[in-house]
Amino acid sequence: MILLPLQVSVQFHARVWGGQRLKPTTKPEIPIGEAWLIHELNTVQSGVFAGRSLKALALEFGSDLLGTNYKASRFPLLIKLLDCADWLSIQVHPNDLQAVQLEGVGQLGKTEAWHLLEVDAGAKLIAGVKNGISQVVLETAIRSGNVQDVAQFEAVQSGDTVMMHAGTMHALGPGMLLYEVQQTSDITYRVYDWDRPASAGRALHLEQSVAVTTTSAAKAQHEPVFSSGAVVLTTCPYFVLEKLKNTTKAVPDGSSFHTITLTKGSAMLECAGMTMQLQPYDSIIIPATSPAYSLQGNFEALRSSVPAA
Repeated sequence: MILLPLQVSVQFHARVWGGQRLKPTTKPEIPIGEAWLIHELNTVQSGVFAGRSLKALALEFGSDLLGTNYKASRFPLLIKLLDCADWLSIQVHPNDLQAVQLEGVGQLGKTEAWHLLEVDAGAKLIAGVKNGISQVVLETAIRSGNVQDVAQFEAVQSGDTVMMHAGTMHALGPGMLLYEVQQTSDITYRVYDWDRPASAGRALHLEQSVAVTTTSAAKAQHEPVFSSGAVVLTTCPYFVLEKLKNTTKAVPDGSSFHTITLTKGSAMLECAGMTMQLQPYDSIIIPATSPAYSLQGNFEALRSSVPAA
């Protein structure tokens, strides 16, 4: 069945470390840290599927929406924006097997990638563990609250991309606005929370962290230079992340849906006679069976999809 592009509602989430760039609020004590642009519980904004969730559409249309590369009927990716005004907790996520073992049947692990959109001078993040740290030393540091001593801090800049595999300890620092693509999972094991009060929603998960954290590290990759079209920023078994610039055309082949988030400028989406004007941070889903589409204008955007197994 041919399906046309979809635009869905956005979910905003307050976070203790959040800022004012995603959704300014008159209550600064409740800062918005995350905008969930595309998630299985987001609902379609208009058209014949208005009000229906991506979860429901995935169940009904299966590979017509998701593509043949993904062998389940659950929408597999979560696309976010994060506005970091303070340090996020030092944390880690399980892989798929560990998620089932620790959290139950049906749970997914969480591998993610970040593309940094706006970065203040001097901003840093944590991307794994220092070279030479053993698993025993790492586990001791987690249990004793001294993970900062073994963490790999890395300076970053706008345009950098970081692939963060499950099991890699990490934290985002203040002064960043970024795009995140990840598996559809919200399992986070908090290793250290910068001595914030341990409220019910921000408990530490030390033994789970010990069980899943590896001594791996990640490196930021600088954005390639190109003038138009599409280039791959990073890829893994769960997703491919591409950067788009200016005029871009694509013909979905049924293997995967595409998600597109505009990050700069403006663009006109054209697909089978329908048009849609996109502004920064507008996001759309191109179903796997969609006809050919094009983006016209002076813009930058990020596109995510599911690769072949």
